[in-house]
Amino acid sequence: MKKWVIFVSEHNLLFLLLVSFSTLGSFFFIKSLNIEAFPDPAPPIVEIVTLYEGKSAEEVEKLITIPVEISLAGMRGLERVNSISLYGLSDIKCKFSYDVSYREAKQEVLNRLAGLSLPNGVAPSVIPNPIGEVMRYTVTGSENLMELRTLQDWVISKQLKTAEGVEDVVSFGGYIKAYVVKIIPDNLIKYGISLSEVIDSLEKANLNVGGRAFEMGDQYYMVKGIGRIQSLADIENSLVAYKNGKPVLVKNIAEVTIGNIPQTGIGGLNNRNETVTGTVILRKDAKGIPSIKSIHEKVKEINERVLPKGIKVAPFYERWDLITTVIKKVIETALSGVGLVAIALFLFLGNIRAAIITTMVIPISLSITLALMSIKGESANLLSISAIDFGIIADIPLLLVEDYFRTSKKAGADLNAMVKVAEDIGKPILFSVLIIFVAFIPIFTMKGAESQIFSPVAKTYVYALLFTLILTFTYLLASTYVFLKGQHEREFRFIEMIKEGYIKFVGFLLKKYRLVLLITSIIVGIGLIMDLRTIGTQFLPKMDEGNMYIRIIYPYSISLSKAYENTKKVRDLLIKYPEVRAVNFRVGRPEDGSDPSGPYNSEYFVPLKPYHEWKRKITKEELEDIARVELNQLFPNANINISQYIQDNLEEAMSGVKGENSIKIFGEDLQELDTIAKNVKGTIEHVPDIKDVGIFRELGQPNLLIEVDRENASVLGLTVEDVLDTVSAVMGGKNVSEIIQGEKRFALLVSFPSEYRKQPEKIANIPIILPNNGIVPLSRVAKIKFDTGATFIYRENFKRYLPIKFSVASKNLGGTVLQAQKEVEKLDIPEGYYLIWSGMFNEMKEAFKRFYVSIPLAIFLIFTVLFMYYKSVRNVLITMIAPTFTVAGGLTSLLITGESLSISSIVGFVSIIGVSVLNASILISHYIRLAGEGMDIDEATRATIQDKFRPVFMSGFVASLGLLPASLAHGVGSQVQRPLAIVVVGGMLIGTALQLFIIPLLLRFISIKTKIVKNMAQ
Repeated sequence: MKKWVIFVSEHNLLFLLLVSFSTLGSFFFIKSLNIEAFPDPAPPIVEIVTLYEGKSAEEVEKLITIPVEISLAGMRGLERVNSISLYGLSDIKCKFSYDVSYREAKQEVLNRLAGLSLPNGVAPSVIPNPIGEVMRYTVTGSENLMELRTLQDWVISKQLKTAEGVEDVVSFGGYIKAYVVKIIPDNLIKYGISLSEVIDSLEKANLNVGGRAFEMGDQYYMVKGIGRIQSLADIENSLVAYKNGKPVLVKNIAEVTIGNIPQTGIGGLNNRNETVTGTVILRKDAKGIPSIKSIHEKVKEINERVLPKGIKVAPFYERWDLITTVIKKVIETALSGVGLVAIALFLFLGNIRAAIITTMVIPISLSITLALMSIKGESANLLSISAIDFGIIADIPLLLVEDYFRTSKKAGADLNAMVKVAEDIGKPILFSVLIIFVAFIPIFTMKGAESQIFSPVAKTYVYALLFTLILTFTYLLASTYVFLKGQHEREFRFIEMIKEGYIKFVGFLLKKYRLVLLITSIIVGIGLIMDLRTIGTQFLPKMDEGNMYIRIIYPYSISLSKAYENTKKVRDLLIKYPEVRAVNFRVGRPEDGSDPSGPYNSEYFVPLKPYHEWKRKITKEELEDIARVELNQLFPNANINISQYIQDNLEEAMSGVKGENSIKIFGEDLQELDTIAKNVKGTIEHVPDIKDVGIFRELGQPNLLIEVDRENASVLGLTVEDVLDTVSAVMGGKNVSEIIQGEKRFALLVSFPSEYRKQPEKIANIPIILPNNGIVPLSRVAKIKFDTGATFIYRENFKRYLPIKFSVASKNLGGTVLQAQKEVEKLDIPEGYYLIWSGMFNEMKEAFKRFYVSIPLAIFLIFTVLFMYYKSVRNVLITMIAPTFTVAGGLTSLLITGESLSISSIVGFVSIIGVSVLNASILISHYIRLAGEGMDIDEATRATIQDKFRPVFMSGFVASLGLLPASLAHGVGSQVQRPLAIVVVGGMLIGTALQLFIIPLLLRFISIKTKIVKNMAQ
């Protein structure tokens, strides 16, 4: 250490230039640093959607879901397969371990699907996960919703997919253009043509063919047979049959028009009842800021150069807004923290030069840290930057500068003083930083969602501490030698008063040290026990996104038109709240099946105004409660859930269910599952703080069953296909072919007049054309009945289950769910059925289980490092008292502020263990040195509190100031960092005070023998 200090001091200009150039160079890399609002904690999830139009949930499960699940089994890293089978749609989500990249997982799924055999015309597709949603927009400028939807599907969507990082663009609302052949039943009868003939003729009328190439003279020709339909006239003039020597054309038996495929979803924005919207989804591995900038440029290009005049893409939600809000919050918090630390440094050091030199370590180390993250391709986010305690960063250089001023008074302001400072403070600093690194082992060994969130925090912290350590023994040594030579500190009177009061009080305590230690031990012990018994637990505080995402599920029998009317009533209610900025609503599902739901499902994305603009003195939680009460009054039989936009998608990704937490009841019989679920729901909804309880009912879907009577049909010369072709056309239109116009493709539908599907007797009388030109009603060749079947069939890892979702209103997730579990255990669950608890509670339980192993391991390693430093178990035990005080202070602070013990607060505890050990080691090391020089126990104790009060008090106080603004912050994005900051602030203040008062008493109590002290000093 001595040689290094001399080398740095003699080459001070070189080191100052190196640090200056490194700092300036870091800004070049910081410009390309990717910044996210929040880390994405979701594992790789590959979602597979398969449309199987017209088929019930049971048929979809049997013919689509189960075969696909079987084909996916055994993939590397596959942890869970969740599926939902519902009318006309199978949705399967494959959750992989974090060891597998999203690209690898997706490719493996595609490989498995390639060899899958499914019913004719059915093809599964992989869709992106909605967690990547970064923009929602409407297409405006026309009242023609079909025109807008066509532009969205075939122009806007394709253009946006060329932007950097975009994986998909999902369309919703409006009308999808189609060419419709509306059959006139009387004309079918008149010409004696069956519907199967019409369908077959249209398929044959719409094709191109190729032939072999041939030579003609010196030229080589390719053969192209053109027969594809291009217009309404082409359809009208297509031949259906040849009757009585005359052609029967489509226009003779049908009306041909441009229409739309049946709507499956309707969306609107504010007072616009119907809109066409698009949602831009990024790839999981895409960088947020560059991608969003690319999307902005592409939107501008589309609006200015691509779309017809007057038509515009108008974004109404962008993740960019959240990112900029978060960046602003981070900058405000960081500047406040650095400012407080700088003021404290000046007050403690009493020298403006020293305060500036010491404070400069913070921005220099942070800039180099961010540059390193950029070089390594890592992203920064709100938590990873704002969780850095600038006070702890400043502690290391602060201790060196303070010791320099104290030493220079005795040894003079020369190189010898610098060497003595390094020898005096260097070893404790190095060992304490090593202990901080060891303390972060529980964070680095995290798995699952908590690892994705907090590993970047630990990395950033370690980078910053490492660079701070390097800067302390390079930049700070050089700066101190150059700029502080001959400088003196000035101790302000109030600091002197605090010190004098402390020395007198500790002197008084030393007279009764045994009694004081006994009382302190009892108080701290009881306090820790009471804190741990009283404090609530949760996985993570809910991150405020500045919005509400409301999901209302109506009875499953509701029609799309009725649900749409209800949705507009909800919109009218929400838009009246003065805190609401906008309401984007949608009911039903997209036509591509990317959201497995139906007409009963309505969703409302409600961005809120900035909190400082709210006129009513209410919190966001109170606004949610108001909305919940009024919505329940409006629709008492509906299932209502209030969450947030990103949170809603994340919760579904983590548990496979649209809800914060869920109970999954496994078993085979759907009716029995429904009965058990009702009992469980009735039990947990009476548990305090449990809200938004709802069953994702599997039963209740009204079905119209038309079962072909094969015997009667055969007698009349009809095949099953003949009958069902007619049924398909009548009940919603049969897709028979595709019209290709340039790059656009539109469905060709055959349909019957709508009156045939409005009443049961009309359905029974649907005319079926016989081969002999006769006609019989549908009831003659099919059995028609109404019944109730499965709406959903949920499966997880190849077993059926029924989910019950719920949320916890309090900050005590663990205690609330444990109480609910005790109540549910009293229920009698039939043999063959069982339930598991899923969601945030399960994530919290698994994370805490891992902490039970990693935290004791970290404590053991810290003990080992301290033993290497002290060579004394007794001194190690005294030092380890310091983290106990810090933990007690942190827990007390959480209780006082109403926060819970969460992963965030545990990270706070981890981050201050090293500093508390550093402060304790400063006291103990100085005491050992003095005792080793021959002082008796009492004299060494008094000298220790006299010499080391200021550095320890400064260190603890400055460490708490760095995150004080974060501990007081409110608003968007502040919730996750606040428990961490509260632990640091409270833990350092209370813990430092206890250390300063109790450790001298412990040293006196143990009465270290002079011989041992001398050996250790050597």
